[in-house]
Amino acid sequence: MHDPSTLAFDIRIGGFRLAEIWHIDPETNGDDDSCGWASPPLTDREKALADALLTHPYDNLCGWFGDDTPSDEAIFRVSRIFQIHKAHIRHWYQHPRWHIHHWRIKVVPVFKLKRWLFTRCAYCGKRLPWGYDPTRTTWNGTGPLWFRSEGYAYHHECYSEAHHASV
Repeated sequence: MHDPSTLAFDIRIGGFRLAEIWHIDPETNGDDDSCGWASPPLTDREKALADALLTHPYDNLCGWFGDDTPSDEAIFRVSRIFQIHKAHIRHWYQHPRWHIHHWRIKVVPVFKLKRWLFTRCAYCGKRLPWGYDPTRTTWNGTGPLWFRSEGYAYHHECYSEAHHASV
């Protein structure tokens, strides 16, 4: 399982990063790409058409793959061709980056301020410098919060010391 977050937009003013808009995939089908960011999901009709291309008794693509019966690899390849074609003909407004109900907006200066003011190193307890990107040991963190330290955040040197001390 991967992180379902994908950077949709990076808003900058003169090289200064003002905000980031993240698309958070809802993972409805147990996959981290259920919205179809990388490749659009196929409908049941499209899956049936791909299967028909492989199993039609007189005109099929099985000979192209070197078999008389459709294998799992052949079905995967034809389905992938359908996905690539569907992604190519998809209109700009149909891309998942425009699923505004899946957006999470991160105001970068506020994020950096919260990290600088409230986050402490989990090993030495010291404050992180302004703009410092700490080493984290978990994907499921909340990020910097108001008036609370961000958990599992380390200075790079402290993480190395803590990791070698625990081994």
